[in-house]
Amino acid sequence: MKLDGDFDRMWTTASINYKGVQMAATTVAAPVALKVEAGTADADPQTCTYDLVKGKGGYTVDSKDAGCNVTYRRSSGTGTYPFKASITWKVTWTDSADPDGAPQQPALPDGLSTYEQDVTVKEIQAVNR
Repeated sequence: MKLDGDFDRMWTTASINYKGVQMAATTVAAPVALKVEAGTADADPQTCTYDLVKGKGGYTVDSKDAGCNVTYRRSSGTGTYPFKASITWKVTWTDSADPDGAPQQPALPDGLSTYEQDVTVKEIQAVNR
């Protein structure tokens, strides 16, 4: 599996000016893990989870050198397999408009984004003579 790009940390800020007092809170989500599911028992392994690491352009994963890589053992024939990729996000909040501010308590639950795609797996056959 090859990713076409990096994942970015995301944040949003809510603020209010109440009687001249500015108040704000910022919610920050950073991607921490990528889980892929082959969608068939004919894959080995059927799932892999990769840690996402912060790089120059954002958060990324190198599945090429990972100890876990999904290999399909059988073609999907005339059908498809329901491939699924999920990103786990570590979600924190700050008591300011600064997303780089110190995380506050109570902690927020992790977030999860899921993408599903039907994939066709073709079989390659060779004859040795």
